[in-house]
Amino acid sequence: MPEPTGPALDGDARYRSPGRPGAKSGEALAERIEAEIVEQGWPVGTLLGTEPELLERYGVSRPVLREAIRLLEHHMVAEMRRGAGGGLRVRVPDPSMVTNAAALYLDFKRVRVRQLYSARILLEARCVELAVERLTEEGIAELRAVVERLRTSDAVQVVELSHELERLIADLSGDPVLALFVKVLLQLAHQHAVPIEERRARRRSVYALRDHQVGIAEAIISGDAPTARLRLVRYLEGAAASARRRLLAAAAAGAEPASVRADGIT
Repeated sequence: MPEPTGPALDGDARYRSPGRPGAKSGEALAERIEAEIVEQGWPVGTLLGTEPELLERYGVSRPVLREAIRLLEHHMVAEMRRGAGGGLRVRVPDPSMVTNAAALYLDFKRVRVRQLYSARILLEARCVELAVERLTEEGIAELRAVVERLRTSDAVQVVELSHELERLIADLSGDPVLALFVKVLLQLAHQHAVPIEERRARRRSVYALRDHQVGIAEAIISGDAPTARLRLVRYLEGAAASARRRLLAAAAAGAEPASVRADGIT
């Protein structure tokens, strides 16, 4: 790691962020180390230094350094390894940290069914188009494996596998930004998935949605982007209609959660 640049201040004061009044020294130091990691191209596995080396390099107190390390580990940017050969090393971030947090925030904002599915149609349709453009033999094999699982799964498993197919299509798009936002919306949908008992009771409708999913995958495999896109839109419109019916039924039965509006997600 390069030596830190900037004002030659002594001790912890060097890492008080001027752009964030009142920011704690540990937080500012964590931001500084994160910025250095990004500048270096995120070298996974690189040893940033042992605790004594980091204390000397950044000129801070041990409590400030340990708070910075705690934040780096929480953000899944780096991790401190103990013992021989230990030290602070750059790690691969876990995208589920982002998707779970974002989905929980959208839950807090009480996203409505129409908002969720409108966004999914917009983003997932673009993913389908890109997936067809960039499809490889490996991608075709992955799609066929999901199709096989869909065809041999029961109604309880099909809903989970629908999200697996959509996550795969997002990845096959080759666009990490689109893929991340799609996965946030899928996580939100997963948090409000149809209860297992209801899936068993509504096998026919669940299998109808399954057939739409298989059709989407088959169109992508054949390189037919317009058909894949059309099938995706019909699938998501059907899923949205099903979600709205469940909401209305729950509201009519007085079973709707108090924290959710009648036009929200249940």
